[in-house]
Amino acid sequence: CVECEGGGIMPVAKQKVDFLSKSSLPLQVLIFFNGCYVALWFLANIAIFIWKGVELPYPANRLGPEVFLIFAVVIVNVVRLFLGSKGNKTENRVLLIIFIVLSLFAALGNIFFIIFQTYVLRIEMVLNVISLVFIGLETLFAIFAMVRFVS
Repeated sequence: CVECEGGGIMPVAKQKVDFLSKSSLPLQVLIFFNGCYVALWFLANIAIFIWKGVELPYPANRLGPEVFLIFAVVIVNVVRLFLGSKGNKTENRVLLIIFIVLSLFAALGNIFFIIFQTYVLRIEMVLNVISLVFIGLETLFAIFAMVRFVS
């Protein structure tokens, strides 16, 4: 019991409360900077595809699907980063598992832009490799965070 200012006695809880957060700061920092990078990646790829559409002879019906894939990869990345951030902050393993699954789809999109698109420029290689590094590190830190949430 603890004495109050007015002379009364107030009971103190005997349970120990764990106030330490188990969320991962490195994961949260990576998610923040990757969010900025996704915006840069999107703008750069749109500019590159405008240039490629004007300057390079694209086969019929190839430019449209590749541009559509840019939008699909960005949507997957935005949803992935939101769920990863929320899962990390709330220490929710299910959201981090969804984050990891969406990371696989985002990585496949980047691999497409490195290997399978019609014309691959060096700048696109650099942009997509940086994106893959972000995805790989985030996935690794998400796994570490999930293990920490359990303990």
